Amino acid sequence: MVKDSFTGEEFSIHKGVHLLKNDGTVEFYGSSKSRKNALKLQRDKRKLKWTEAHAVARQRAQQQAKRAAESEKKAN
Repeated sequence: MVKDSFTGEEFSIHKGVHLLKNDGTVEFYGSSKSRKNALKLQRDKRKLKWTEAHAVARQRAQQQAKRAAESEKKAN
């Protein structure tokens, strides 16, 4: 199984597109939707709700907000 570089979904190795960059990195895109959003439209995967990176970023932001609220309670 290969993980999509943009969405984080897992696909079988024989599906999708492998992009070999000049610097030697390999990116895998399982669908044309993810490939177009990453390459053609230059979108940030953390700002799109349907990507795994968005869920991770949102979870981190919630944890930081929770820590800030707890530290504020302790200060008062």
